[in-house]
Amino acid sequence: MERDRRVYCTQGPERLEPLQSGRLDGLSFVFKDLFDVEGYVTGAGNPAWLDSHDHAQSTTPLILDLLSDGALCQGRVQTDELAYSLNGINVHYGTPINPVAPDSLPGGSSSGSAVAVASGDVDFAIGTDTGGSVRVPASYCGLYGLRPTLGGLSLEHSFTLSQSFDTAGIFSRELTILSQVFQTLRGESAAGSAASRVLLDTRMKSLMGPERLARLSYLLDKADIQLVEKELLAEADYGLEQLSFMFRTIQGYEIIQRHEAWLQQWQHTLAAPIQERVAWSRQLTRDDYLGAQKQQAEFTQWLTGVLADENAQLLLPTTPGAPPKLTMPEAELAQYRSDLMGLTSLAGLAGLPQLHIPLHSLAQGPAGFSLLGSANSEVSLIATASRLITGDA
Repeated sequence: MERDRRVYCTQGPERLEPLQSGRLDGLSFVFKDLFDVEGYVTGAGNPAWLDSHDHAQSTTPLILDLLSDGALCQGRVQTDELAYSLNGINVHYGTPINPVAPDSLPGGSSSGSAVAVASGDVDFAIGTDTGGSVRVPASYCGLYGLRPTLGGLSLEHSFTLSQSFDTAGIFSRELTILSQVFQTLRGESAAGSAASRVLLDTRMKSLMGPERLARLSYLLDKADIQLVEKELLAEADYGLEQLSFMFRTIQGYEIIQRHEAWLQQWQHTLAAPIQERVAWSRQLTRDDYLGAQKQQAEFTQWLTGVLADENAQLLLPTTPGAPPKLTMPEAELAQYRSDLMGLTSLAGLAGLPQLHIPLHSLAQGPAGFSLLGSANSEVSLIATASRLITGDA
């Protein structure tokens, strides 16, 4: 059967057998077209990138770890060009159909990863998350999505966009499978304590909306988890627009520093909105970058201090709501992306783990919420999510 090339890449591999038996026996996965597999070309979502790069000499350790623990790889999947988008639109290969909201965007840049899992093709997928590229498509496609602590999972032998923020991440329809995969990739034990209390910033509460708030209140009460509402961001004089700009400044500068030689020759092959981001990034100076980094360090110290002092996890909307419609005008979509990055920038700027938890059967469409925790608290985030979705103490 011919594969949907909006989801699956043509250059392969189309299948990698398990290297041995293990924890992931019987489970299948796909990986985003940013990870290297020996003998194949990594395409980064762009035909010119594919044609201008050689076959990989090594396979990324993440894929080898999964194969060595019993998982079967069902192929390489599409990404937004250079992973520089949150929409899931690729002008070269097509926009994958969102299985749970066909009239809406699937989210990106890990679009193929999310769609392959949401459609039931595979049990889990590996993506990357720089500015929200696991968390956003997980929200749009009704999946669990984990952005781990910065540096927690190896990105050796893979395409990188912005070293200050790039992380590998995991998608699954089932939290237990996501937990198993994380254990394989990090060597973490299954044990972890759920949080007894979660923080909700008052600004985040207004963004959550009444439908999600009602569902969350029910889940928190059932799980006997205390909800603490505070004006965290406002008291610290942080705004989401400010955080979004800070993030985009660091990201944009690093993209130009790393990829300018290729962009000078091939930028014309990128979709217009991505070209516009590249042009904006070129205007950033080193002083802009260093200033944003200084602000980032201050924000990181503040947020990690809040989580430690409160001994709690942060509850927040992963996205403003359901995914944008495919027909949303480009100018409106660009503004939406900027607003969205205000939400996703918290974990990105501070390098902290964030787990998206879907809320199914919402009238507004696929959406959910996230738990954000201290560095290396992924197991605890998963335990809290498990307690919320089951109500078990």
